[in-house]
Amino acid sequence: MDRTISIARDYTTYPGPRYAADGPFSGETFRDTILARALQEAITSGGVVTVVLDDVAGYGSSFLEEAFGGLIRKGFDRSQIKRHLRVVAQTNRFQHHARTAQRYIDEAAPITVQ
Repeated sequence: MDRTISIARDYTTYPGPRYAADGPFSGETFRDTILARALQEAITSGGVVTVVLDDVAGYGSSFLEEAFGGLIRKGFDRSQIKRHLRVVAQTNRFQHHARTAQRYIDEAAPITVQ
């Protein structure tokens, strides 16, 4: 099942900090309440989740890193993310953010249990 998530429409036009404890509309809350669930459904069904970054006031790097790089730390496999998640920007203003979100996924280190 394919799904499109617009952060502006489905979450907020004012993305906040990294962690929920630091303020409203955090990257952590977006990942845990919207993105991770949608991604898991896409993996199960063979679909793709497209996240549209446009139409918000702006993004802090901490929001993007926690929302997207945090998927790796939450146990998602990088190859599954590559197959089932697209982060896009339809306007030039947010193209850099889409590339940055992808870089955070590529660079995130999984949490290892010792």
